[in-house]
Amino acid sequence: MTRMSFISLSTMLSAGLSAAAEGDWETVVSSPISIKNRSVVGTPLKEVWAEGEVNAPLIDVQDALMNVGRLKTYMPYMKESRVLKEQPEDQSVLIYTLIDLPIVGKRDYVTQLWQRQAVRPDGTGALEIIWVARPDYMPARSGIIRLQTNNGLWLGTSRGGAKTWLVYKFEIDPGGWIPAFAANLGNQKGVVDTFKNLEAEALKRMKERLAAAEAAAALATPIVAPIVAPGSAALAPGPR
Repeated sequence: MTRMSFISLSTMLSAGLSAAAEGDWETVVSSPISIKNRSVVGTPLKEVWAEGEVNAPLIDVQDALMNVGRLKTYMPYMKESRVLKEQPEDQSVLIYTLIDLPIVGKRDYVTQLWQRQAVRPDGTGALEIIWVARPDYMPARSGIIRLQTNNGLWLGTSRGGAKTWLVYKFEIDPGGWIPAFAANLGNQKGVVDTFKNLEAEALKRMKERLAAAEAAAALATPIVAPIVAPGSAALAPGPR
């Protein structure tokens, strides 16, 4: 996807989220993660905007978010996460996710994801990931409700060293009959848990990255045998 296409898609997504909402943002959690929401027009649900600091390097946060196969090992309620298709023509990825929510039960969704900005190998740059729902990409599974609305974005910038500032914005309809207050409270707890678990996973990735770099450096360092002069004490037989 060209830069202009990425910008257009990001602008359209942000505009779409804004158009779907009305009124001012209301802060529902202020610390350690700031979480705001506002009403989505024509529904009892909320659009959610969260931001806060993660105590892990941005490059490792990116690695945690973009490794789809490992998302299910740390994301709240996630039971399955896999890539369905990579689309080089627009640099997007189609992803299938299955979640199992307390009381509510199982839900799944298909999203199309673009990484608009990527962190460079040296850790500089910024992170921008956007996604939109693609519920009709694959047939629904028996006994599992397919989410029809799931659009959002991640924005990440480095705060130097091992700190990252993250913005997480999304609009989601959990599907089926769920009391609105339960869905919205679930979003709040889920967001806090997502930031906490993402931080832990990113720190794990950091340790793996540093260990790999250390191992690679050790392999690249030549082993030089010590040079001992003939007749030195090191070569002299027996005690003096």
